[in-house]
Amino acid sequence: MSAPQFPSYQRLFAEFKRRNVFRVAAVYGATAFVVIEAADLIFPRIPLPEWTIALVVWLALLGFPVALVLAWAYERTPEGMKQTYPAATAELDAIAAQPARRRWPAGVGALVGILLLGLGAWWTLTRSGPGAQTYESIAVLPFTNMSGDEENTWFSDGLAEELINALAGVEDLKVAGRTSSFSLRDQNLDLRTIGDTLDVQAVLEGSVRRSEDRVRITAQLIDAESGFHLWSDEFDRDITDIFQVQEELAQSIVRALLPRLGAGADELYRGGTSDLGAYDLYLSCRQKWYTRRIELLWEAIDECEEAVARDPAFALAWSALADAIDALAFRSARAQSLVPRAKMAAQRAVLLDPDLAEGWVSWGVLAFEADRDWATGELALKRAIELKPSNAYARAMLGDMLRNQGRVKEAIEQQRLALALDPLSPVIHGVLGISLTAARQFDEGRARFEHTLASGGDQAAALAFLFLSGPLYGLTGEEIADHGVTLAGLMGAEDPQQAAAIGHAFASNGTNPDLMSEARAAADLLVADSVFTVRQIAVLYTRLGDEETALQWIERAAVAEDLSLALVATDPSLDPLRDDPRMQRLMDELGLPNGYDPAADTYEPEE
Repeated sequence: MSAPQFPSYQRLFAEFKRRNVFRVAAVYGATAFVVIEAADLIFPRIPLPEWTIALVVWLALLGFPVALVLAWAYERTPEGMKQTYPAATAELDAIAAQPARRRWPAGVGALVGILLLGLGAWWTLTRSGPGAQTYESIAVLPFTNMSGDEENTWFSDGLAEELINALAGVEDLKVAGRTSSFSLRDQNLDLRTIGDTLDVQAVLEGSVRRSEDRVRITAQLIDAESGFHLWSDEFDRDITDIFQVQEELAQSIVRALLPRLGAGADELYRGGTSDLGAYDLYLSCRQKWYTRRIELLWEAIDECEEAVARDPAFALAWSALADAIDALAFRSARAQSLVPRAKMAAQRAVLLDPDLAEGWVSWGVLAFEADRDWATGELALKRAIELKPSNAYARAMLGDMLRNQGRVKEAIEQQRLALALDPLSPVIHGVLGISLTAARQFDEGRARFEHTLASGGDQAAALAFLFLSGPLYGLTGEEIADHGVTLAGLMGAEDPQQAAAIGHAFASNGTNPDLMSEARAAADLLVADSVFTVRQIAVLYTRLGDEETALQWIERAAVAEDLSLALVATDPSLDPLRDDPRMQRLMDELGLPNGYDPAADTYEPEE
């Protein structure tokens, strides 16, 4: 009987087995899979640049055919590695003739090794897990000042703020607002808590070491859920190149976050200056503006004026100047004369850089607050949102404008969107509280102002609402009195305790004539001490039953073009004045609604 004849492909497989090619394929594939996964797990934690993981993958892939060629050409013997000798046909036929249970395991092992290598490479290069995931939200924490000089805190905070501003212009990327991110400073919270608090998937943190003419910036991007390092880099530059570093850093982060953006992340930083002194002044101005404290707002205006004097083309500084004047004029009648300067500054910012969202916000706010130009205000604010979808302040101010028009439901929707972007912002909690109060949602309105107080935000505004609208919020006489005394003390009243009598009078709802008389005398003293804005004075006298004096103050505010006047339109505390013909005429002349009518507000918020 003649020996069986095997096809050439079976002899080839037999040769693969004889030369241990199958075994090498199995061992190499399994080992490479383990190495790739280990690199993907460990490298981000060291951290190493993201490209090092891809390098390991490609080296493993390129090494596979090399390993197979070496397995084919050489064999290991007791004397060492030697070239494999050619096999005779009979030897290959003998291997091919072996039972399947002896032939198949080698081939199956090789196939499994190849599949493991391919799966590991594909998963690591294309998967959506830590290190390669497409992230859609980020919080930029304040960078740590490592310079040993407290004055450089402005600089390190400013860098983080500019990164927030730059990243906020990226479409489909949610960026936690500056106020919320910065409020977590020095709280030693773990990343998962930060991610949950700010509702973001990734966190950027870093440090700045500034020394004379050099600055070293380190930054690392971290998955908020897992704690994996996604990206890290270090920038060592001349201090005069800080603006180039900002743009370079922002672009690197965007590429790490959203690889699909491609060319969409080319130009992020706008409105800058090459004058480092002007830049430092701008940063200081913005920091003081965030506090909304009257004495610091005056300083902020001076600093922004100096910044634009140093560099008249510094668009961001012009916008900051407009915002500082607006915030101060809203709180202090002494600053009302500066409003024309603020309008000019806002327009200058937009003209210098039409793609600067901050400039459009400044212009829009002044358009509706100072001129009650609703059309311009809405267009400008919506343009800012279009340029920077994550600009929470733009949405908050759009809500303010809508509320002043009587579009309260729409206002609340916009301000809730703003709060989602900047969940810890005292200012946004405050303006949402005003809108909720206008909508008669008193419990939540009170909660928003109490949050502002607890977070150390705009204390005067929050205290004024809790004091003057205390009866609407269900506060006791003691609670209202305490808020009034704190407010009077904060505003520099000669005798803050006078406000206690007013608080108790409010709680009595006018049932105690002696208490009302004492409260009226106290109110006159506090008004003389400039504790309240014009609108607040109108609310104060309305609650004390002196509607005539309240109307006179509103008329005075209209003549003075007081920026806070528009709040009169929907404030429920002023409802006792609504039926007076003078109030109706005045609101009509100002183009403001005379109170809020829920039935007429037909807007349906989006689900």
